[in-house]
Amino acid sequence: MARFLHLTDLHVVAPGTLCSGVLDTGAILRSGVDRILAQIPAIGPLDGVLVTGDISEDGSAESYALAEQELARLGVPVYAVPGNHDCRVNFRSAFGAQTWMPEAGAVDWAINLDDTLLIGLDTLVEGQGAGRLQPESLEFLTEALRTAGDRSVVVALHHPPLHTGIRFMDKIGLENTEELAAAIPATCKPAIFVSGHVHNVFLGRIGPHRVVTAPSLCSAFAFDMRPDARVGFYTGPTGYALLDTGAQDSWTAQPLFMGDGPFDF
Repeated sequence: MARFLHLTDLHVVAPGTLCSGVLDTGAILRSGVDRILAQIPAIGPLDGVLVTGDISEDGSAESYALAEQELARLGVPVYAVPGNHDCRVNFRSAFGAQTWMPEAGAVDWAINLDDTLLIGLDTLVEGQGAGRLQPESLEFLTEALRTAGDRSVVVALHHPPLHTGIRFMDKIGLENTEELAAAIPATCKPAIFVSGHVHNVFLGRIGPHRVVTAPSLCSAFAFDMRPDARVGFYTGPTGYALLDTGAQDSWTAQPLFMGDGPFDF
C-alpha cells in the first residue's frame, strides 16, 4: 500500500505578479502547503506527492522555482506531469534531478513503488489548451502496463479522459481518449487514472478503469452545463486529494478550508 497526496493546477506565476490579474498563486500555494502540513497528523504519513499539471501559469523559470520550493516542504518525493499551461523546457529543468524525469522527449515515466506501479503521461501540446497523447506516449503506456503484474496501477495525466459538461473545459479536453482506451491492454488489471485540468471533482471510467479529477489548489470552475454559461473561475472551493493504493484502495477529495468546529452532536 502507498499513500499519495494528489495536487493539481497550482498555476504559479513569477513572484510579484498575479494569475489572471486576480490570484496570488504563490501565496495560495504557500498557505495550502501550510494547511496540508497541519493536517498530516489526521491524514497519516505520505509516500509521495502526485502533481497532475499546470504547476505554472506563465511557464517562467521563476514560477517553477517557487513551486519546487513550496512542494519540497512536504518532505516526500514529488512525481509530476505537465499541463497545458506548463512550459516543457522549464518543467524539465525544474524537475530534472528527479529519477523519473526522461532525458528528452515527452515527459512520460514509470516508477515501481513496492506494490504500486505509478505511471506519468505527458498530454501537453504547447501553444494550445487541449491535450493529446502522442503515439510514443501511448506506446509507452502499453508497454508499462504489460509489466504491472499484480501491482496496483496509477496513471497520472493532466487532461482527464472524460466529459464534464462544462462546455468551455470540454472544448480543451483530451483529444484522443479513444486512442488512450485502445492502448490499455485487455489483460491489465483495473487501474486508476488521476487528472486535473477541470478544477473540480469528477468521476468516470475508461472500460473497467476509474478516472478521477482533483480540485485545484488555487481556483474552481462552476458546474454549469448551460450553453451560455459564463467562462471564468471562482476563488474557491479549493482542495486536494488523497490516494491509497493496495487491496483497500481509495481516492478522496479534501477541502483546504473548513468551517468552524468541530461541535458536539
